[in-house]
Amino acid sequence: MDAIIQPLSTLHPLPSPHAELILTLQQDRILLRSSADGTVLRDILLGFEFVNRCKHIRWYTDRRRRIAGSQSESEPEYPSHLRFLVADHDTVQVYDVDDSKWNAVLKGASSTTGRIANVDFGYTPNEVLVFSDFGFKMTVWSLQSSRGVEIKDPKFPRQGHCFRPHSGHLVVLTRPDTHDIAMLLAPRTHKLVKSFTLAAGDAQGIKWSPDGRWLAVWEAPNTGYLVCIYTSDGHLFKSYNGGHNAENISLGVTTVDWDPKGSYLAIGSYEDGITLLNTNTFILAAVFEHKAVITTPNAVVYQEQIDARHERSYVNASQPTYPPEGAKQSRGISSTVFSTDGDYVATRSETMPTTVWIWSLKILAPVAILIHHAPIKSIQWHDIDIHLLMIHCATRDPVVHLWDPSWDAPRISRLRLEKSGGRIEAKWIYTKPGELIRFMLSTTKSYALSGINGEQDIPSLPGMVKSRCSGSEDMFDDGNSMDLSPIKINHNDFTTNLVNESSEIGLGEQWDPSLELDDTFDYRRRIPGIA
Repeated sequence: MDAIIQPLSTLHPLPSPHAELILTLQQDRILLRSSADGTVLRDILLGFEFVNRCKHIRWYTDRRRRIAGSQSESEPEYPSHLRFLVADHDTVQVYDVDDSKWNAVLKGASSTTGRIANVDFGYTPNEVLVFSDFGFKMTVWSLQSSRGVEIKDPKFPRQGHCFRPHSGHLVVLTRPDTHDIAMLLAPRTHKLVKSFTLAAGDAQGIKWSPDGRWLAVWEAPNTGYLVCIYTSDGHLFKSYNGGHNAENISLGVTTVDWDPKGSYLAIGSYEDGITLLNTNTFILAAVFEHKAVITTPNAVVYQEQIDARHERSYVNASQPTYPPEGAKQSRGISSTVFSTDGDYVATRSETMPTTVWIWSLKILAPVAILIHHAPIKSIQWHDIDIHLLMIHCATRDPVVHLWDPSWDAPRISRLRLEKSGGRIEAKWIYTKPGELIRFMLSTTKSYALSGINGEQDIPSLPGMVKSRCSGSEDMFDDGNSMDLSPIKINHNDFTTNLVNESSEIGLGEQWDPSLELDDTFDYRRRIPGIA
């Protein structure tokens, strides 16, 4: 049977990037559990007040991801430092899994004028990004130097910043006045490399391409259909309006995503279409339409059914098929999720919220369409079994829907989970190649893990064992702390590298010329006759 753990958390449990550990908040503490058997490996006292106010839990995720298909072994398989943080409206607490005596506390990490709107790790585990409420500022805190770099007027606390793959340059979307400005910051030092005004009047997001050569910026729907492509050094390369003009008006862009190989840029629209641009020239490669009447002879249509015993299964649906429509005020593409190798993309439209479309990027056509009883909450491809898709629907039943092109039909897996009345979340538990594929369903009251193999769903855990705790002592005893306001660091043999008072704010590291951004139009200054 499935293994069930009831941590009585105030937030959903969060598995680590390599899924060996799971964080849960419980009453006045945070517990670090083994995902193998639920054993409590570490027990950290936070206090009732902090736990009640806690809004953010984050693991450090290694951002130095390889391009899909790359065989390079120069980058580690897992992060060199496994750290996590918890934060309330004002304070961030950071812990190291491998060093139980190290932790850092950022008090007043946001500002005196607002609360923490979002918090996350930076490009390295020694950096913490803190976004103030009301878009007042973004601060990059260094856990090495105990200093912070402030970026004024960030436009968004989440989708308005990203790190350049491999080099770690940070681009931040800001709006200090009437125009949007993108700021390029150097890795480690976070010194300003360049800032440039965006062509978009009201940019809604910015994303690096997987190879770090391009930046995609998309416009707000109320100003029309527009996606701008910039070079890595901030030059406008191309503007794409989808062929729309004053006579052919579009409702605008909803999503923008790069495929993992960097071969395509996918642009979702309110017209329920996805436009694929070839990234060699950024010209139209294909359009994926999500029609209200499904007639796709090359794709299999599956429909979920529930029998009198409340058992769920998929059946083949005859064509033409009419998937259920959503609310009239909701429309447009809401999800575009690529498989790890970029061979498939799964999409969802708000117009048909219970339907998942699975497209092959090899033939540029749909291969499967799955219609469900409840709206889709999330779509997730597995990182190792790269063609395995998990679909989670907004239902009270603890079930997940699974699709793989090698199977005869999609599968539905049910887990035993305490029904607390709260929302259910689903996540993959990432495993190494050759290990059993696992996933987790969770509420704020409990979580359950199960696994699948090539034949059937099987339980992945042997059951509960007696928990062991590391103690309830307060990890923030002032007698063991080094006060470096606003960061307080508890340490064992930990040395902080302080920046000289007269130096620039940052980490004080030497600049690596190899990390400089290429100037796309440098040839114009080197070739006579070209202005």
